[in-house]
Amino acid sequence: MTKIKICGIATLDDAVEISRLGVNMLGFLEDPVSPRYVKTQFLRIVRRSVSTPLVSVNVTRPLQVILENPYVDMVQVHRVLSEEELELAKSYSKKTILYVPSSERYLDYLRRVLDVTNMVLLDLERKGDRPNFDFLSKVLRDYPGLGVGGGISPDNVNDFLRLEPGWLDISRGVEDYPGKKNLSKVRKILEAIR
Repeated sequence: MTKIKICGIATLDDAVEISRLGVNMLGFLEDPVSPRYVKTQFLRIVRRSVSTPLVSVNVTRPLQVILENPYVDMVQVHRVLSEEELELAKSYSKKTILYVPSSERYLDYLRRVLDVTNMVLLDLERKGDRPNFDFLSKVLRDYPGLGVGGGISPDNVNDFLRLEPGWLDISRGVEDYPGKKNLSKVRKILEAIR
């Protein structure tokens, strides 16, 4: 069964309620560039309130800082890493989710990332892009179990589920506004999976 990560959570109430609904991972943006930004101390509070695995998501922060968060189970880096950063991530014991743009141009990078972690997120290269389901289908056939993100909502979740990804990363598609999740939409996503 496809697992679910709800990302961009910015309130304790949402974290607790979404955890109770039975998602597999809760994602929090610890990068100040995001309108969904939360501070590391917020994650300490969430950690005491839920048992669902917590993921710290980062775009611009230095990898060394990202990897040292004591309150999360996994870290996600949402940028293309340099060779040096890939080596650093490989040497670290914390589970790492690495982003790979879902584009033919990044297939070599995908193979290098799979040397570091099996937790790979195929996501849109740019906001506003549309998912290329043919490309995603081909990659998931060759590399089953990868995660997929990019504009997933209750209206289109079945299109993504047909790809049989290992997991889905969902943020904007279940929001009322940046950081505030709509629990009804989260429930619809979970119903589609079950």
